[in-house]
Amino acid sequence: MKFLRRCLALGLASITGFGVLALSPVAAQAAVDPLHDGLSEATAAASCWEIKQNDPRSENGTYWLQTATMDAPRQFFCDQSTDGGGWVLIGRGREGWETWSQGKGDESKLATRSRTPGDFDVIQASHETVNGLLGGTKVSDLADGVMVQRAWNYRGTAYQTVRMQFPKMSDFIWPFKSAHPVNVKFNREWWVNGGIVWSGFGTNTGWGYVNLTASPQNKYTMGWGYGPLASSWYDTSSSTSFFHRNGSIINPYAEVYVRPELRSTDSSFRAIGDGGTAAETQKASVSEYAAPTMWGVTGNLNGSIQEGNIQVQAFEQIGSTMYVGGNFTGVQKGKNGSAITSNGLAAFDATTGVWTGQTFDFNNQVKDLVELPSGKLLAVGDFTKVNGETHVGTVLIDPATGQIDPSWNLQVRNGNGGRVSVKSAKVIDGRIYLAGAFTHLSGNGVSSVYARNAGRLDLNGTPDRSWNPEINGTVVDIDVDEADTYLYAAGFFTRIHDRVAENAARVETSAGATLDQSWSFRHSYLIGKYQQAVTVGNGRAYFGGSQHSLFGYNTSDMTRTSGSITMQNGGDLQATTRSATGVIYGSCHCSDFTFQDAYHYLALGNTWTRADEIQWVGGWDEATGRQLGWTPYRLSSLRSTGAWSLEMADDGALWAGGDFNYSYTSKTDGQWSGGFVRMPARNATAPAVPANLRASDGNSQQVTLKWSSVPGADSYQILRDDRTIATTTSTSVTVPLGGNNRFFVRAVASDGLVGASTHAYVVDSNGKPDQSDDATLLVDEDATWAYHWSTDAVASDWAQTSFDDSSWSRGTAPIGYGATGLGTVLKPGAAKTRPVTTYARTTFTVADPSAIGGVNVAVTADDGAVVYVNGTEVVRQRMSEGAVDGSTYASASVSSPSARADRQLVFVPASSLVAGTNTLAVETHLNYRSSSSMSVDGTVKVVAKGAEPKPEPQPEPEPQPQPQPDEPIVPDPDKPLEVLDVSGVNFGEFLPTGMYWNYWNSKDNPGADWNSTGDLSKWKHGASPLGWGDRDAGTPFDLAPSDRAITNYFARDVNLGTISADFELTLTVRADDGAVVYINGTEVKRINMPEGTITPNTNAKSNVSLGTAKNNLQTITVPRDLLKDGVNRIAVEEHANYAGAVSVSFDLKASLLR
Repeated sequence: MKFLRRCLALGLASITGFGVLALSPVAAQAAVDPLHDGLSEATAAASCWEIKQNDPRSENGTYWLQTATMDAPRQFFCDQSTDGGGWVLIGRGREGWETWSQGKGDESKLATRSRTPGDFDVIQASHETVNGLLGGTKVSDLADGVMVQRAWNYRGTAYQTVRMQFPKMSDFIWPFKSAHPVNVKFNREWWVNGGIVWSGFGTNTGWGYVNLTASPQNKYTMGWGYGPLASSWYDTSSSTSFFHRNGSIINPYAEVYVRPELRSTDSSFRAIGDGGTAAETQKASVSEYAAPTMWGVTGNLNGSIQEGNIQVQAFEQIGSTMYVGGNFTGVQKGKNGSAITSNGLAAFDATTGVWTGQTFDFNNQVKDLVELPSGKLLAVGDFTKVNGETHVGTVLIDPATGQIDPSWNLQVRNGNGGRVSVKSAKVIDGRIYLAGAFTHLSGNGVSSVYARNAGRLDLNGTPDRSWNPEINGTVVDIDVDEADTYLYAAGFFTRIHDRVAENAARVETSAGATLDQSWSFRHSYLIGKYQQAVTVGNGRAYFGGSQHSLFGYNTSDMTRTSGSITMQNGGDLQATTRSATGVIYGSCHCSDFTFQDAYHYLALGNTWTRADEIQWVGGWDEATGRQLGWTPYRLSSLRSTGAWSLEMADDGALWAGGDFNYSYTSKTDGQWSGGFVRMPARNATAPAVPANLRASDGNSQQVTLKWSSVPGADSYQILRDDRTIATTTSTSVTVPLGGNNRFFVRAVASDGLVGASTHAYVVDSNGKPDQSDDATLLVDEDATWAYHWSTDAVASDWAQTSFDDSSWSRGTAPIGYGATGLGTVLKPGAAKTRPVTTYARTTFTVADPSAIGGVNVAVTADDGAVVYVNGTEVVRQRMSEGAVDGSTYASASVSSPSARADRQLVFVPASSLVAGTNTLAVETHLNYRSSSSMSVDGTVKVVAKGAEPKPEPQPEPEPQPQPQPDEPIVPDPDKPLEVLDVSGVNFGEFLPTGMYWNYWNSKDNPGADWNSTGDLSKWKHGASPLGWGDRDAGTPFDLAPSDRAITNYFARDVNLGTISADFELTLTVRADDGAVVYINGTEVKRINMPEGTITPNTNAKSNVSLGTAKNNLQTITVPRDLLKDGVNRIAVEEHANYAGAVSVSFDLKASLLR
């Protein structure tokens, strides 16, 4: 019967669709297709309710659903039997429910319902999923509310139905522990006012009760619990019982449903215009998941764990280094790593989080860090000694060396007899502002400047006597507006210049530091009023602190524009920062909810409009102060103290510091965290529009669509008329006809960001395109190739059109292994038996080459490739120059998705083509034999005559070769390396790869004059490349990791003869990870190295992979005045980014022209 109804619906769809096509223009109406039974992806219904309305006999089961607010259809379980049916399952399980925005567990398991003990593990849909199902319907507008069916006995054979209305809930959130008011209805009883969720609610305190909070009563284990007086003599403890007692509360197995009344004919489904859909805009917030980070801080410097003494309290990025300050004693790699002493301050790579190797010794905690215009690092805090020297409250560090800058002589004193604590520093307009607990500043000949808890300096540290706000209590945080007009302060004070200013204020930056008395801060509670954070920018000021408040102000007139209160397991706001994308991030010791438009602690009142989960850090829109619903996923704080410092890195990542000890990099993968976490910026660029959309194999029922792959795409959505009807990871799909047969394709990135779609592609009722497909695509990505995947050698003419490849295998591209979306999957077997090189060929036809400009060829090089057209090489990628064979390795490793995204497009002129059959041939080379993936594919597309790219300018013809320097191929290892004599060479390369160099790879210092006149006779020598981690090294350094030095030194003396007026010397250097290059002792170039003095222990600024170093050689033209007649010394020191670097390698080529 179900089959019959489906056939009738298909017939009606065809008839109705035909009638509408005859009457109305396509772009002006929604698609006409009444078949939305939810039985397939293409026929997804808008709701379970719609399915039940259209077919009252529909049964409980799995259906496809898609609303107008969902990007694509998904499968869900519909309960079609309870109270009229139409309910969609959004959660199920016994004990262990959470408030997590991202949901809990594998959502796909919600597509079925078995009601067995196997369902006891809690699965909750994400807020995004549930709100998508609601399709724009507010939770408060659901007449039947949220329905819970919970087991009414321990066997799970009977269920109690509980319905809850949430009159203040707009977007769905999991309501556990929240302050949402609730109305409740049990089974077929009447609705009653349940009060507030976090108080528990119901008609009695037994079986007519719902416990959604976490407390000692249920041992902080949440579920859809019964009341404390509900009791059972039966099993409440076994793994198979549908009841589980946590403390005095029975948590039953429960299922959660909603019933939005949505139809596929609703006006929210709008026909897509012929131009297609626009790309989605990425969220302004950073990711909810932490970036993988192996390093962190450890230990406790001052022994206190009270508020204000947390491990990480300060960040500042200088160059490629993020400095981290706080109350710790060392750095550590991984949970079980050995601690390396670095007291109070540590340095990490700002992109990877890897420790740089710099260590420091503060005797007490660092409270704030700031970069001066000079590039120096100003650290402030509770310390009195740094690296053994006396520095009270402030010290200036040279990041290049990690040493104290002796020019900084500021002295900070507290005349009140208390400890000096400098808690905040800001630099703007050539001035430094300090705040904390102190009274006097002295320095640079200016003594005893009265600066009561806040003061100002010039950039040299000279106190400004004209500016003293005379604040009567400790200042915790300050900020200055962009115009340097006002300083904003937050803290424990109550008066400024003896005028009332309770805990938050602003003072003029002009001489006198006048208090702005036109406004006064309004607190959230009567006691505990202190404020701890302030951030100013873009016309807004945000104050955060006690009690549990974050208030926003318009800086033009200081009117309050927004307010949020963190409640239940809430806490005071402790730090704030702002991002370039318009987000205010605020941190607190809070892990439940933050309430928007709330202004009073404890008594929230009725003004609040929204509740959002917050896990130590939250996000707010900077312009409006509206909550964004952003918070880190399951971030763990050791003592529940939350974050005490926030910083936006240059790459857009948010660094959050406190006592964090565990974080999640995805919904399922976690990691140890050492005090801080990095929340990476989201990918801001949506995937490109798929090209070459076309049809094949169409008939009256379906059509196969194909398109070209999009770099960075994880999947593709196929839309018809007004909604998505299919998703796929390949570049072709067969879909049913229906409606107006207007198809669109769009790419989706791995993070879910959806790109713009193609223009409308229309087919007729027989699946044939309305207009001819693009005939310029000669080789498609899914073309059939002949391929040779074997360690056996190929004939020398294998790339020629005349070569007979009939004995080779055949397959649909992409051909390979270890990658997604392959047309032909190979089985690689053991690494030692895999071919290094795969050979592949395909053909294309050009009727008349003289009628076209040529063709564009694009091939995936995974890892490297050499490409031929009709036997002539046209391009190579990630392959070294010179002859290659089946044993030649690619020069770098790359993943298959990265290789596809990095295709090189090469133009082949018509003159290289023949009339008739042409051959595209590719040899793909691995970077290493055990590579996890390899793929072969390519495209050829016609370039019209007149559209050819402009030819590259031709280089000057090379002069005739000159005599090469006379040097033994293998110098005597027991004798010093002789001077290389090139005095007779007039031009060309005289130091190629493979030449010999003196090298010093010991941890001992080579001597100060090593790069100029030092004796090299005790040095070793070997052929380049030299180092470790490079399989192609001419001289590999066979050293235990513990014996590898941060810095390795290389030198070669060369007799250049007479240096004429037009003499030119050019060097090409590999920097792995960083390098400093010298000529006769004078530095001529530093690569990926910090400024300042370079020592043997100076780390390169960032880690550089071997492949990157090989492919990004640095060219240096040596200034002529550094050269001298006769012998000159070329010297290079190579620096690792961190101890234990995977590779450090050196190579240098040199050429000259007289």
